[in-house]
Amino acid sequence: MKDIIKNLNKIDIEILKLLYLARYASNKQIARLFFSDSPTEATSLRRANRTTKKLTELKLIRHLDRRVGGSRAGSGSYVFTLGNNGVKLLKQVDDTINDSRRNAYEPSSNHLKHTLAITEVYTQLKELDREFENMELEKVEFEPQCWRTYSKNGVAQFLKPDLFVHLILDEYEDLYMIELDCSTESLTRILNKSKQFIAYYNSGIAQNIHGIFPLVIWLVPDDKRKLAIKNKLTTELDNYWQLFEVLTLDEFSDFVYRNESEADDKQNI
Repeated sequence: MKDIIKNLNKIDIEILKLLYLARYASNKQIARLFFSDSPTEATSLRRANRTTKKLTELKLIRHLDRRVGGSRAGSGSYVFTLGNNGVKLLKQVDDTINDSRRNAYEPSSNHLKHTLAITEVYTQLKELDREFENMELEKVEFEPQCWRTYSKNGVAQFLKPDLFVHLILDEYEDLYMIELDCSTESLTRILNKSKQFIAYYNSGIAQNIHGIFPLVIWLVPDDKRKLAIKNKLTTELDNYWQLFEVLTLDEFSDFVYRNESEADDKQNI
């Protein structure tokens, strides 16, 4: 393993860390995250192809049988995940890594779609961080690091968002807890999950730590789903609906960077 480490560069290690945290990433997402300095998108994708091929041949990562967009979508459609050897190598270079094995099964279509959407949010945040000098991405926590505990009637409860985000934009600090919805859950389950965020809000734990409560963002695939969830939250949650924002994934980057004043208003409830 030490001989392999000697042949890896910084980007190789960072890709392994990404796959450790995010679980899955497409080749196109890897290209956007690590090879954005390329003169063209095609060049960045070719560089990503070479790197993922190298890491695959070293048996540190593997690609899934299923591709994003099908077999005709090109090399950018390959989806990669970390292998057991990749975990072992990371444990030698980063003492915060504590996993021992990774399952080699193929994830379900819904699970993969959901996980890649989380990776996409992270990718968009990193792109914003690179593009705008007045923005600094302080922290992004994936599961399970983003889980929070609180007490309800003396019983420990676990809140499990998909992501926790802390960023600084100009003189403002913005905190987000993000939930990805792929239209696979009923509105009742969306409502029940939202009530867990309300219970955490009422515990006061986040406010004691951060001074504000993170804005909870539901990210959805389309406007129809956005309207359905918004209507459910506003009619069922009384004034607590103000803790939430519902956006399509396409709206996310613009909201985070250009609509920070609205987010700040909600975080100061």
